[in-house]
Amino acid sequence: MNYPSASFGKLEEYIYLYVVHTNNNPITIQKRMKEERNAQLFRVGPCLFGTSSSIPGWKSEELIPSLSPFLLPEKEILENKSKIIFSLNIQPEKGSNEKDNSQYHQLVEFEWEGATCRISALPGTDSHLISILAPNDTKEYSAYFHSDFATGTLSLHETEADAFVLNNILMMVYAFKTACTDTVLMHASVIKKDGKGYLFLGKSGTGKSTHTRLWLENIPGCELLNDDNPIVHYNKETGETTVYGSPWSGKTPCYKDDSVPAGAFVRLEQAPENIIKKEGAARAFASLLPACSCLKAVEELNNGVIETVKLLAANLPVYHLKCLPDRAAAELSFNTIR
Repeated sequence: MNYPSASFGKLEEYIYLYVVHTNNNPITIQKRMKEERNAQLFRVGPCLFGTSSSIPGWKSEELIPSLSPFLLPEKEILENKSKIIFSLNIQPEKGSNEKDNSQYHQLVEFEWEGATCRISALPGTDSHLISILAPNDTKEYSAYFHSDFATGTLSLHETEADAFVLNNILMMVYAFKTACTDTVLMHASVIKKDGKGYLFLGKSGTGKSTHTRLWLENIPGCELLNDDNPIVHYNKETGETTVYGSPWSGKTPCYKDDSVPAGAFVRLEQAPENIIKKEGAARAFASLLPACSCLKAVEELNNGVIETVKLLAANLPVYHLKCLPDRAAAELSFNTIR
């Protein structure tokens, strides 16, 4: 694709401008917003985020189809009271200005799926930089964020890596911006059964997807909600914990705009026999925390995740299942935690 150069504004301010400062009806407002800004709002879990671009015909959900179930319909945008937690403006690399990144201080660097990611901060400001060197790409992508990740701009390279980079940046920033809202993005596989969601946790390679597959194959009435990155929200007013599907489900294409009250967490461990035990509050906290996405280098965000995990550990049962990859393990966990 050949993207023309463009300038961008803040999506939330743009919507506010039309909602408050025009006399047009909502349908005209949203039509104009889409025509002029190519803006989309996505409802993921209890929060909204937006993408926008003046690239002609731009739709984030076309580059990343897993976003489609979460696209907020035009008629619901003005009625929805959820806060837009962040907005990302997408622009072509051509026409974008080269920036000096030498003043940014690196907070963390990590690798995943053949990519290298660095998250940096500009000292004395609320600005951050996410840099990603994608697999089979020779040049880094740079996403510049301001107001503690509330607004950002990403330049695309017009390569196959664009989708990979955009998708992962949206996932990371969602985790950062929800960290202080009693919401966490968890590394887990989730089964829906009898109106509740059961989350299976464990290190990569432990067998989370295998265990949930055994539930699907051997326990009637089960449904997979998400296989890698569900969203968990604790409501302090009601005391209820809700688990949501998300656009991020690892290698399993399970992208459901659905939610269910959480029933229990189960930490998996490979073993020569099947044994399950309910954990006390302290051990439960230690089991849940490593499964939560977090930017530990930013104290406020790290503390937000810790406080949410405390609430989850204190209000929901957490089990430790040592197991084989067999039917008996699925039946044991089901009969214990239901």
